[in-house]
Amino acid sequence: MSQIIDCSQRIEANWNWNTTTFISQAYKNHDQFQEFGLKWCGSGFTYITTPKWINNKYKSLDNYDLSLFCGPSVIIDLPNGEKIESSHIEKELQNIDNINEIKICIISTKHSKNYTTKDFNYWRKTPILDVNLINILKKYEIKHLVLDFNCESILSKRSDEKINFINPNENFKIQLLENDIVLTENFVSNNTNNKSYYIGLPISIPNGSTSPTRPILINDWFNKNGKIIDLSTPLFNHWRWKLDIWENNFNDHTGQPRNETNFIFSGHGFNHCDAPIHMNHDGKTIQELPNEGLDIFINEANLIDMSEYELPFKVSKEIIESKIRNQDKKNLIILRTDLTNKVGYESKEWHLKAPSIELEAANWIVDNEFKSVCLDFPQDFIAREMPNRMVYNEEFEIHHKIFDNGITFIEDLMNLGEITKKTTQICAIPLKMDCFDGAPMRTVAIDWS
Repeated sequence: MSQIIDCSQRIEANWNWNTTTFISQAYKNHDQFQEFGLKWCGSGFTYITTPKWINNKYKSLDNYDLSLFCGPSVIIDLPNGEKIESSHIEKELQNIDNINEIKICIISTKHSKNYTTKDFNYWRKTPILDVNLINILKKYEIKHLVLDFNCESILSKRSDEKINFINPNENFKIQLLENDIVLTENFVSNNTNNKSYYIGLPISIPNGSTSPTRPILINDWFNKNGKIIDLSTPLFNHWRWKLDIWENNFNDHTGQPRNETNFIFSGHGFNHCDAPIHMNHDGKTIQELPNEGLDIFINEANLIDMSEYELPFKVSKEIIESKIRNQDKKNLIILRTDLTNKVGYESKEWHLKAPSIELEAANWIVDNEFKSVCLDFPQDFIAREMPNRMVYNEEFEIHHKIFDNGITFIEDLMNLGEITKKTTQICAIPLKMDCFDGAPMRTVAIDWS
């Protein structure tokens, strides 16, 4: 298995950012489930900014192909560099073979390794970017710049004493975005290679200006090519899931208007992963999974296509066995019913017409030692009653069968019909948070050439 290198800050309480996690349900409070919550306030930790941050008329997240966030990258190592000179970056770029085929550039100063984001020195001692670097990036057709430090100023929240951290790179960030180059900040430098395959996907936010992300590097994928297929349900204000999402307009410290995406996300809706502790009091947390889940959620998968069955129907052991016959077994299993594409994620029919997994089918998944189950429907029959009444933990028979055996779920997918092969590469990247029952994620499939 390829080594997956985690390069993300952990989202947790921080003195600077209003972005933070919270617990929406907890066993200690005698709730039925353990559930995460996330308050995203436009920036914080490892995050992506698009040109829409400057102007509502400029490009947003969904104006970019996912290959801009998922593909080969060049890594320029500048340890202990107080100023990042454009001439040095150009020298490094011109020595990379086929550089014009690479759209992602990572500048690694080890700043995020030397200081935590809770340390004032993270802001006081930030490396300084030469603004001429933008022309070098344009020359080599770089469209996504990744930095291991932050480019925004911090204004004092105290009324009696104004102690501001004015970032020397704020103008650089503005000019970079004005030149249609996307920016990821607060990357964590965790690699020694100068080339790697980068996956730093935004959460699926329609018309979003900013997004949290969890970048990873996979060195031995650098020369691989494949079709990237987005499988995530986009965020929107939903009738059932506790989500509120909006674009926030504010003025920066110079008085210039800016835009950022805000959302409050409570519970297990939209594209997310489940760790066993979500319903099993003694189950593993996401932090206890191999590589905090990455070694599970990034894996090859068997696709079980059941889209020809009329909704609703029971997913039986016999159906799965007939579909997987003649396939080499992979670590993940995808159960495709096309529920979301047929009835819409916003519809109550998503619950009322949902397929469900039979117990014998769940036993078969356990016996075949799959690491995670990927699906586009609510797996328990009892989910059909969720629009009308409170359901209880013990009623989720299929969840418990899977969780009791240490297996996870990747839930609320869509567009599984765009996968063209019976086996595919799944890259499901959960946000790195201090909650432990699961996390929001962005999931893609890669059909390798």
